[in-house]
Amino acid sequence: MDFPFHGDSAARAKISDLARLMDASLTNTEYIDGMAASRLLGTVLAAYRDGTGDFYLGRDPFLAKAAQESQLFGLSLAAAFDLVTNAEYLHGRVVNSKWIYCHREGSAPRVYYSFLKQCPRCCLDKGLENRLSGAQHKPTSHHIGEITTVVTALLLQLIAAANDEPFHVATITKQSHDVDAIGYRDDLIVLFEIKASPMVTYPLAAELAEPLLTDSDGELREYPQHALVDMNLAEVDLALYVPHRDWLIPVGKKRGGSWPYDEFASFFLEPGNFLQFLSAWIELYEAYRVPKTQRRDRQLKLAYLVNGWGDAIDSNKTKPGLGRTDDIKKGTYQLLKFGAYYRDDSAATKVRGALVANLDPLFLRADYVDKLADVRWGRSQDFEPAGDSFLIRRGSLRHLYDAILTFNQPVINDQGLAQIFDLAQVARALASGRLDKFLRAWSLAGPDNVANQVAEDNPLF
Repeated sequence: MDFPFHGDSAARAKISDLARLMDASLTNTEYIDGMAASRLLGTVLAAYRDGTGDFYLGRDPFLAKAAQESQLFGLSLAAAFDLVTNAEYLHGRVVNSKWIYCHREGSAPRVYYSFLKQCPRCCLDKGLENRLSGAQHKPTSHHIGEITTVVTALLLQLIAAANDEPFHVATITKQSHDVDAIGYRDDLIVLFEIKASPMVTYPLAAELAEPLLTDSDGELREYPQHALVDMNLAEVDLALYVPHRDWLIPVGKKRGGSWPYDEFASFFLEPGNFLQFLSAWIELYEAYRVPKTQRRDRQLKLAYLVNGWGDAIDSNKTKPGLGRTDDIKKGTYQLLKFGAYYRDDSAATKVRGALVANLDPLFLRADYVDKLADVRWGRSQDFEPAGDSFLIRRGSLRHLYDAILTFNQPVINDQGLAQIFDLAQVARALASGRLDKFLRAWSLAGPDNVANQVAEDNPLF
């Protein structure tokens, strides 16, 4: 699709710069295997489509509750975001050092490759009293930003594909730019500010055939509980570990290529497997959405597994989605800037801005978003003195938030964006098979050729 006309806009130079920098393939980055990410997304969303009518859905209390609250599809997108982000955290980044050795009484010894500062199994019954210094494995903040931007853009493109009118999404390749991604069709340009981060990063695990021993003053002894050990991974079968279900998702031996994407895709071809993953993810979501000071019993234990939990210093840095107040503040300014510097309401093509995250602020929403959600603003020329009051020129005020696009509880003030990013509409399109060609194109070719392949069979795309 050609980029829309914007020559009559006062912001045409800035918009042209965006058009020059955009990457419609969504994957022009060294930090993520975009082809493999799209294949995995296509697999799990097809599994969701095929499994939501299964008996498993009605028997699982977490899935049933989410369905009753009309949240199931949105939460499935958020869980898929976490899964793909987790796959990329592991892809080409797993090292031999600093595995957590855990040999619980009555159990075979295991080692864990953790993204948090704790043993993922023992924290559930022993708490966080013994945080493990040096145990955390995590990509740099810059890499995380690249990863989450691409995964978010892929999901935005899926949502846009459910529309009758074509709508394309592209990332902005200049990392220092104030626009992260852009969406467009003939009569509309949407600027995206992305503030996304996973709620859960599950650890890797390996079960050992025998205890690990070390030489202590000439005597062979088992490593102490929760010692950090080095692992030779050449012949070790690995698994993604879901601690609160004590569930191991096999990913085989560490290798090159698209590991562990291909292994995940193979496992989640079975709809029941993804529904089980989704149920486990929603169980953690339900615990995390409770304010920290109000969590009790199992909620406290489950929250230990969520990136948003931590000590008084680091917990805020790892909160998912818009959970960080700094991200809410920065994102709000960016939307104001989009309206001030890119929008010209007299131009033929509309420009709108959207703050995008996998999850909304949850328990912080009332204090940081709700009372701003319907705020509008204008320039001085939009107000005319009328005695002791001002008259507002009709249609001149702009929403502070045209949209806050999240998978769990979006806020959409602009009617055009409300139509494009209607998650209920996307869920219906997925269930009816209308998105099958899109998902098949992802599965077979990755996002670079999705538009071309789907367009051959679907003139609406």
